[in-house]
Amino acid sequence: MGKNVILTLLLLLMFSCGKKQPGNMYTIEGETGTPNGLVCVFGTDSRHERVDSVRCDKIGAFTLSLPVDTLTPLFLVTPEGIMIPLYAEPALTATLKRDSTLKSGWSIEGGATQALHDSISRVLDATRRESRLIEKIDSFILVNPISDVSIELIRRYITEKPEPSNKDIRSRTSKLGGILKDYEYIAGLSKKVESKNSNVQHRSMPEFKYSVNDSTEVSLETYIRKYTLITFWASWDKNSLERLKELAAIKDSVKSESFAILNIALDYDSARWNRMMTEDSIVGDNVLDIKMFHSPLVKQFNIKSLPFTMLMSPYQRIVEYDVRTKGLGLRIDTLSRRYDKNEEEKKKKEKEKKKKNKK
Repeated sequence: MGKNVILTLLLLLMFSCGKKQPGNMYTIEGETGTPNGLVCVFGTDSRHERVDSVRCDKIGAFTLSLPVDTLTPLFLVTPEGIMIPLYAEPALTATLKRDSTLKSGWSIEGGATQALHDSISRVLDATRRESRLIEKIDSFILVNPISDVSIELIRRYITEKPEPSNKDIRSRTSKLGGILKDYEYIAGLSKKVESKNSNVQHRSMPEFKYSVNDSTEVSLETYIRKYTLITFWASWDKNSLERLKELAAIKDSVKSESFAILNIALDYDSARWNRMMTEDSIVGDNVLDIKMFHSPLVKQFNIKSLPFTMLMSPYQRIVEYDVRTKGLGLRIDTLSRRYDKNEEEKKKKEKEKKKKNKK
């Protein structure tokens, strides 16, 4: 056991070969191979609440520096839209490199926590059986209960499954120790599991306002008297692009006029989003929120991964939260037709009442 611990420490020292730099600045550099491409970095929780970005030079190289007071988990998004977990440490320079041994195709050299993340990622990438994968994740969390890497594994392999199990989430988060349990993502996740979404479902939708184009705005008021499907997505997220295709099919299957679609893009590259709006036909109202995961609306609903879809009623309450698209068109069609029928009956009664009053 003692030999294994020493070997692990030696391996971490070998991998954490980033250059030291003064103060509390952390720098990530590398070559993306995309000339003038945009590299974006944003925080996974309240430890870093900004979105930082930098353009690559003519050969695709970039350097991005940001202040961090302590170990800070981030996401780096490459120009082609690959999202990579990044662990920033004060006074350190790390390097982004192509790496065919990882599913993402990228590795980051610099820092012990980064090395730990990349090493367990290689192990999990090579594991084919689901049961063995979960066993290895559980073993890792048991040995590393106070590592931010454990939070990332829970996010990637447990909570972002198509139908995550509350029991599975509770089992893994309970193994975490120290201050990790108090961090925003885990605290919000635990609350969501315990309440089974009752803290969000049937909540009133908060006020919002977005520009659709130079002359048009949408706000909460725009969607009064409509079932509204609200999807948070991003042009750099492959799963989001699939969700947009599914929304088109849902739109076709709902015949009622009391139905609307609002797509809120959490994009750091407004030029890329504008190109998509020009070149592709995306159903619904499409708006951009460059604050991404730090948007007030995103924080209000504790949205931590994309795509994320919820259904708002004509009375502007959330009736389905983090909804899956399978069978959704039929459900919305049934709900909206029932609403239309009730509205017609109300109008009919009002007319009859007015006639009686006139007599």
